[in-house]
Amino acid sequence: MTEPLSVAATTETYAIERAEGTSFTLTVVRAADPEAPTLLVVPAMGMSAGYYDKLIVAFAAAGINAGRMEQRGHEEVGGRVAGWSYDFGYADLVDDIAAAVDRLGELIPASAGATYVLGHSLGGQAASAYAALHPDRVAGLVYVASQTPYWRNYGPGFLLASQAMGLVGRVVGHFPGKQLKFAGREARTLMKEWARYARTGRLRFGRPAHDVTTAMRALEKPALIVSIEDDWLAPSATVDEIHRRMPGLEVARVHLDEPGIDHFKWARKPDSTVAAVQQWLSR
Repeated sequence: MTEPLSVAATTETYAIERAEGTSFTLTVVRAADPEAPTLLVVPAMGMSAGYYDKLIVAFAAAGINAGRMEQRGHEEVGGRVAGWSYDFGYADLVDDIAAAVDRLGELIPASAGATYVLGHSLGGQAASAYAALHPDRVAGLVYVASQTPYWRNYGPGFLLASQAMGLVGRVVGHFPGKQLKFAGREARTLMKEWARYARTGRLRFGRPAHDVTTAMRALEKPALIVSIEDDWLAPSATVDEIHRRMPGLEVARVHLDEPGIDHFKWARKPDSTVAAVQQWLSR
């Protein structure tokens, strides 16, 4: 269970409807200055959006308008769980980011066409694809504990595990992450595409499959890439792969070595991350 937002923070929640009939919630915390930069937080695979509540409150207190969106398949209300009757992939995650950015542009007019997107883990992968396909809607990218899941940066054991995960999803109808101690209940197409990304280092998604790798390589945006000490899910080699795969990014690189934070807990102890983002934006 996630902790509620601080009562000192004025929060706004908005339901964003999808054409398929489901919806997800965008939660916004505004900075005192309406002209302040605006940042959208995109969750990691299997993560509840409420996990990032402390983070967006801290951003607002630091003078940054912040929103966090729910990940498809993990909504508190309005969504559906992955299974044989409900499937989705990276293309759908990208569509959700697009809808969230558009709504932020309506709510905070100063952010229209100038929203920063922070992706955590898988959220960074989806954010990269969104920015590559919609470069005019993004001011810059922030990656925290995010990575390119190419197996050569992990080793052959990860290659075998990632391909097995993709196979399990296709056999079961969804990926049972809680039972297998990796992520949550995930859609089979998302896991198939993620497994292919891990195997080839190229991101292809949709029906028919569209390779966005070239568009990602061509993207020219400022980016802050943050890694965390002893993060076995996103070790530095996999984090640095982001820039190797996206050489057009103007990268600032930060490595956090702080007791009590890891691949997930940085969002619950957000001060060092918020300070790094604040300093980067001030440049």
